[in-house]
Amino acid sequence: MSDWARLDRVIQYFGLNVNSFAREIGLNRAERLYQIKKGNYSISKNLAGVIVKHFPEVSETWLLTGQGHMLVSGAGVAKIPLYSIDLDAFGTDLSTLPVTDELEIPLLAASDFAFVNPGEAMSPEIGNGSVVFVKKVDKDAVVFGDIYLILSSRMNVVRYVRGLDDKNWRLVAKNVTNFDDIIMSKADVKAVYKVKGVLSMISI
Repeated sequence: MSDWARLDRVIQYFGLNVNSFAREIGLNRAERLYQIKKGNYSISKNLAGVIVKHFPEVSETWLLTGQGHMLVSGAGVAKIPLYSIDLDAFGTDLSTLPVTDELEIPLLAASDFAFVNPGEAMSPEIGNGSVVFVKKVDKDAVVFGDIYLILSSRMNVVRYVRGLDDKNWRLVAKNVTNFDDIIMSKADVKAVYKVKGVLSMISI
């Protein structure tokens, strides 16, 4: 596995893109990472150390050599807190919220939390009662056309994010027959979480 393949695997694991990953580890620009992608540079000991400092579950040896496993021994699968509360109850401080359960799902282990989706605005992709897994991203890392949980001073919603202009987003429901677009000022947005996965509730 090439240096870039390993780095890209880490970036994908944490639900980030190259630019947001660079910001996450304290780089002002992502150019250093793009040079690795082009094959011009390898992962340096210094860069590996910076990555492991911010993401201690990643093995530095694996990053540098490809030997062993991506996650350090004993790191296990992170438990993802599940909140079963109304969307309006979410704020930027999640520590005050009651955790309903903790989920262990390796494929979604990099998610920050999961919640039970209310309503049908995003059906059929995200139905009423589905468990939605999300990862916090920077506002500037939002990819238009993807689905996000938006926490704002006006409301908290799960929607596709579309560009409108420099200061506003257009939030679009999947169920456009019953739900209108929402125009939201980026200044009103407190936090943005990218939807990483969805589990539909199964009746047994």
